[in-house]
Amino acid sequence: MDNVVAAMAEEGRALLSALDSVDDFSGPTNCPPWTLGELVVHIGSSIRIPDLPTVADASTEAADYYRRPERATEKYRQDNVAHGQHDAGRILATMSPTAYFENAFGDALDALQKVDLRRSVEIARVGPMPFEQWLVTRLISIAAHGLDVAISLDRPPWTTAAALRVMRPVFVSLLGGEPPIQLGWSDQHFFEVSTGRRQVTVDERQTLGSSSPAFPLLS
Repeated sequence: MDNVVAAMAEEGRALLSALDSVDDFSGPTNCPPWTLGELVVHIGSSIRIPDLPTVADASTEAADYYRRPERATEKYRQDNVAHGQHDAGRILATMSPTAYFENAFGDALDALQKVDLRRSVEIARVGPMPFEQWLVTRLISIAAHGLDVAISLDRPPWTTAAALRVMRPVFVSLLGGEPPIQLGWSDQHFFEVSTGRRQVTVDERQTLGSSSPAFPLLS
């Protein structure tokens, strides 16, 4: 696996560069009912590095994080939305969305300099997981929601090649194998359809066959 910390740093810098040119964060987003400011706060909150307890070695992978049954429930989504709005209401009273993300991103990179990526940690509702694998889920949060920001601002995606390389094995695992080569999907296209940011076409579903209902692989 490529260095997930380096990929996370590159992806975060790309998002921060895009945010630097945004003046109005009050508009709607690709993640309703969040405003752009609320979405940015959610991204920043999602990448904070907690003090996770070390446990015995584990073989759980990043894809298992997205296999949790509760992720498919409406309650999970509603709780996520409400939590994000609550955090944003408190945070944005004192700083801009860009400043919050910049601080959270910097704190995360600083914390990762002191972390042993090889150790196994306990992840709530998932179980023991190698820290590096859990960190891949944080990278996916930056990249997928970064794509939401791009869509919301009507800008081309800025997803980095490093992030796409690190994330791809997660989508392959969730799909149960590589997508059919006949689809001709680039890593960017695979990322977008896997996360529901691009619709799978009728022709693509025919080529996918029995794998078609799996999409989006996560949201």
